[in-house]
Amino acid sequence: AAGPMTPGEADGLGARAERALRPKPPRALRPKLSQDFAVLLMRSSYNSLDQIDCVAMDQFQRDFFLIRQAEYEPYVEILGPGVVQQGMLSDPFYFDFISFAQYATIDREISKDPLSVFEEQKPIDMGEDQPMKFVPSVVRRDPSLTNDKLPIKHNELVGTAILDRLEETFGETESAIPKIQRNSRPDNGILLAALTQMVKLFLVNGFAFGGTVENVGGGKEFCITMTLPANLWSGKALQLRRTAITNDFVLKTAKELLHRAGYTVSKSSVKYEGNEEKTFFTIM
Repeated sequence: AAGPMTPGEADGLGARAERALRPKPPRALRPKLSQDFAVLLMRSSYNSLDQIDCVAMDQFQRDFFLIRQAEYEPYVEILGPGVVQQGMLSDPFYFDFISFAQYATIDREISKDPLSVFEEQKPIDMGEDQPMKFVPSVVRRDPSLTNDKLPIKHNELVGTAILDRLEETFGETESAIPKIQRNSRPDNGILLAALTQMVKLFLVNGFAFGGTVENVGGGKEFCITMTLPANLWSGKALQLRRTAITNDFVLKTAKELLHRAGYTVSKSSVKYEGNEEKTFFTIM
């Protein structure tokens, strides 16, 4: 299991060497994210990690802090003064950074043979004007959720949270994703319409400048292309780390939409080409 991170691990020779190999963050102008949507992406990723019980969340918070601390100044120096609005999730430059740091931490906790039983410090509210008290609590993971299933489960939970919120927010409006009866396995035309509207809702929330969905060759393969998405740099940087899990929010949400329609994604990949994120997947 991954022990608590040290400053040396977060900013040691290995971390600096990897940093030097990374693509530089793009200076290209990107749309401002909806604050609520940016919070949804970050919070669903955090809550999903908490739900799969693979690390004490107080340890995750400390590890996340150390990675943020080590990575922030080098990131800002490349972009130059005044570009990154620190702490502003709606700023695509800051979101790209903080999402990288979050998923680099999540990957560390998930991929290093995590314990299924561990102790966590739980906060207890002691009342107004009183400091929060922390008490130890033993956490036991569901035995059926073995370590090899953790990345899959995390992806599913994040995709579910995003799709649920999009349906809750837009479900009764003209921008609603077309309703598909659960497990009805509709034809490609209906799937294409639903996926296209899902992508439009990502755009409405400022996630990217543009987005298209293509049914490749009329078969079972689809491609979603996002232009200048908010995860453009972080997605590339996480792939360079060969993480077991990345911030591919569009793929996570598309998989959940397809799952509800009765399909399984048999294979998928995400590629970054220039200013585009291309997500390929095959359904069965």
